[in-house]
Amino acid sequence: MTDYLYDLPNATSGLDAIMIQTLNIFPALTPMILLFVFLVVFLGGITRQKIKGNTADYSAWAMVGSLATLIPALLFSVQAGFIRLDWLAIVVALNLLSAIWFFFERKYTEV
Repeated sequence: MTDYLYDLPNATSGLDAIMIQTLNIFPALTPMILLFVFLVVFLGGITRQKIKGNTADYSAWAMVGSLATLIPALLFSVQAGFIRLDWLAIVVALNLLSAIWFFFERKYTEV
């Protein structure tokens, strides 16, 4: 009955140690959390804006979603082992690309 697929994390050393042990077993957890945050903000904002105004501003919601993803990614980078450097670089690059898309789509008077 207690035959687990992996060893349970040691809970005596704190929550961060539990997260790091879980990330060592399942390394795709961090990108999945960041993708979840981005999609909730992006798709939720677009859906709500379409309901209220019949149009959605995709570039603005992409920038808001990428900024909402950057905050947890930077918080994950405080503790070693929470996020790999390549995933942090991907989040920063997507942030820059969404900002470029947002500012190039606008006229000078709209920003």
